[in-house]
Amino acid sequence: ETKNYSKRKCFFCSGPVHARKNCPAVDVECHTCGKKGHFSTVCRSKNSAACFQEKYENYTAYITAAAPSSLQKAMVTAFVKGVRADALIDTGSSISFINEGFANLLNLRKQHCKQTVSMASSSLKSQVKHLTRQTIRIGECSYRNLELLIVKDLCADMIIGHDVLQMHSSLGLAFGGPKQTLKICSVAEATVPAVPLFTNLSTECKPIAIRSRKHSHEDELFIAAEVKKLLREGIIEESQSPWRAQVLITNNTNHKKRMVIDYSQTINRYTQLDAYPLPNIEEVVTKISNYTVFSTIDLQSAYHQVPILSQEKKYTAFEAARNLYQFTRVPFGVTNGVSAFQRTIDWVIRKEELSGTFAYIDDITVCGKTQEDHDMNLEKFMHAVNKY
Repeated sequence: ETKNYSKRKCFFCSGPVHARKNCPAVDVECHTCGKKGHFSTVCRSKNSAACFQEKYENYTAYITAAAPSSLQKAMVTAFVKGVRADALIDTGSSISFINEGFANLLNLRKQHCKQTVSMASSSLKSQVKHLTRQTIRIGECSYRNLELLIVKDLCADMIIGHDVLQMHSSLGLAFGGPKQTLKICSVAEATVPAVPLFTNLSTECKPIAIRSRKHSHEDELFIAAEVKKLLREGIIEESQSPWRAQVLITNNTNHKKRMVIDYSQTINRYTQLDAYPLPNIEEVVTKISNYTVFSTIDLQSAYHQVPILSQEKKYTAFEAARNLYQFTRVPFGVTNGVSAFQRTIDWVIRKEELSGTFAYIDDITVCGKTQEDHDMNLEKFMHAVNKY
């Protein structure tokens, strides 16, 4: 008797019978039972679906009770491995997180890491020991291989930070309040002409490589994270320069760490001052006092928006995370960074003929004698921002 195998199905993926090594489910984790090698649709674990549903309902009840109701309007629906998740949009977070309980529920594959996460108050810190890389879906957008730090007792299933948000030109959240829409104006990466920083160098200028500095383990982790962010944003790149400055870790007025490059012992020693004048603050205030309606705009990471000349990048080289990098845009700490940026923003205002617009470095004030006049000037400024 000849048996017909053509209608038989694979036990692991439910497709036509094939060699095990060719099965599409061979390296897949079942999000129902957590075991590797089969799809959840063919999972034969006893009561697996019921167990998952019970665990999911218990977890959901816990996380719903833990999450403040005031955050609900900043929540969006996300999907991880086909499972619904409540994700908090956090514009104050540089990276994204996933709740440890939710990660365990889905049996997500974890990788060991050692990272310190600072909260809004820098005195509050959390030690992260694991991360996971997953594809998540929000609305019609998918984010493949997204790195999520696993943190215990989050106020939501996930927190979506700048690593995701910066992929989009803008973000809209509806809060349903009675006031008109509040638009927070900021400038992303500018496409203005590259600026010279080191046109006037002294005749004795020669490359200097400062000896490597030691940092605490905590500072090393912070430096590595900052370098990763700057690389991702295209602000720095790897370098083969003969110059080498060193990084310093400082605390700002809010006691948050900040990585700065010490150019005082390298290129600043040979840089002659660019005499381009900064606006006189008293004169600016006098001009602004002639108007009645105002908007103030603080350009985000202003220096890092302005590209520098390719042949001058070598002068900005610095050591960090056991590597040598150089800036592609104006760095903080160089002698003529301020004058270069002021010259650029003044050029934009003149070229676009922006009325009632005053700039003191990265602080922009847009004015109008009436609301209509102000709105027209602000619209022209925003048009210029989008242009550059």
